[in-house]
Amino acid sequence: MNLRFVSILMSVSWLFAQCAREVMIDLPEEESRVVAICHFTTGQVFKVRVVLSQPVYDTRDPVVPEKAEVTVAREGTFLDKLFRTTDDYGNVYWESRDLAETGVPYSISVRVDGLPAADAGSSIPVFSPIEPVDIHPADITESPLSDGRRLMNIPLVLHLKNVPAEKRYFAFYLKHDIELTDGAVYEGLSTNYTADGRTLSLLHDIAEPAVLINEKFWSDNRDSLLLNAVIAYNPAENEKPRRLYVEWRTLSEEFYKYHLSIDRQGSNLPLSDPDAIYNNVSGGYGNFSGYSVRVDTIELPF
Repeated sequence: MNLRFVSILMSVSWLFAQCAREVMIDLPEEESRVVAICHFTTGQVFKVRVVLSQPVYDTRDPVVPEKAEVTVAREGTFLDKLFRTTDDYGNVYWESRDLAETGVPYSISVRVDGLPAADAGSSIPVFSPIEPVDIHPADITESPLSDGRRLMNIPLVLHLKNVPAEKRYFAFYLKHDIELTDGAVYEGLSTNYTADGRTLSLLHDIAEPAVLINEKFWSDNRDSLLLNAVIAYNPAENEKPRRLYVEWRTLSEEFYKYHLSIDRQGSNLPLSDPDAIYNNVSGGYGNFSGYSVRVDTIELPF
C-alpha cells in the first residue's frame, strides 16, 4: 500500500510540474502622473514630497521634477506657495512658511509642466486625548538577556477619555531615554512593545514612525489599549532607563486609510489579490492628510 501511495504521489507531482507554465503579463502603459505625499500636524509647516509615477516593473528611484509649483490653500483661499528644499539626507521636498492649524480644511495643488494637475484636501482632526498614563513600580518586571543586558517590561494602559461614536482612527509611538552615571542621556531611543494576540493582530507598524490601531479594535466598545513597553539596557555599562515617552495621535480618515492600505499591500499572502493603495490625490497619486498629536513624558522609578 505504501509503494502504491508513493507511486500515485509521484505521478500527481509530475502532472503539476507539466502543468506549470511561465506566464508573461503585458501590463498596459500609463502616462506619468504627479505623486504627492504630505502628512501635516498642528504648529508645523507643510512638507510635500513630489515625484513622478513610473511603471510597476521599474525598480529605479522615482524621478523628482526639477520644477514644480506647489501651493496650499486654507478654506479654499490661497495661503502659501511652497519652496523647494533638501534635507540632511538628500531628500527633496517642497516646504511652506505657514503653519498648520487644527480643524481647518486645507488643500494642496501641484503643477508640473506636461502633466495633469494634482489636487488633494484634508484637515487636522480635533485631538481625542488619553488619560494620564500611570506606572506602578510593583508591576515592572525584568529578565536577563544572553548578552548580559536586562529587559525591562513596563505595563501600560492607554485609556481614551472619550471614545468617539465613529471614525476611531488612532496611532501611538513609544520612545525612552537611557541615562549613564555621568549624567549623559541617550535620547529618543525607540521602544519595543508586547500585547495579547488580539491586540497585536490589530496593530500596524508604519513608517511615520507610529503604530496604527485598526478601527476594529474599538468595535466591542473597548476604551483602553493594554501594552507592555519593553526596554533593553546594559547595567554593566551603568545604563539606566530614565524616561518613557508615549505619543498618542488622532488621525484624519485620509491618513488612516492610506497607511492601512500600505500595510495590507506589504503583508499579502502569495496568490492573494493585493489591496489597492488608498489615493486621495485627484489627477495624480499619493496622500495629503492631517493628524493631531501629543506626547506624555513619564519618569521611570529606577
